[in-house]
Amino acid sequence: MARLTRAAIFEDINAERARQAERWSAPHRWGRGDCSSSEVDETVKASVLAEECGEVSRAVLDADHEALRRELIQVAAVAVAWLETYEWQS
Repeated sequence: MARLTRAAIFEDINAERARQAERWSAPHRWGRGDCSSSEVDETVKASVLAEECGEVSRAVLDADHEALRRELIQVAAVAVAWLETYEWQS
């Protein structure tokens, strides 16, 4: 197995962000949009992140390295989406 470069990891995170944005673009029972949307409550965002972390744990327990990589990318993408919600002061 080859190590992923940081650039490749960020490319995968960006691709996952695009997938999430597309998947959750319509109204749904938790609001409208993905975790970058201000129309999705923070309790939902925290639940989505926790669910993805649970899937990371499952992949570790199953010793499924491909699933682990996929789930870690999803965790990072959800965290990035949530960070996009705010206008941060520098």
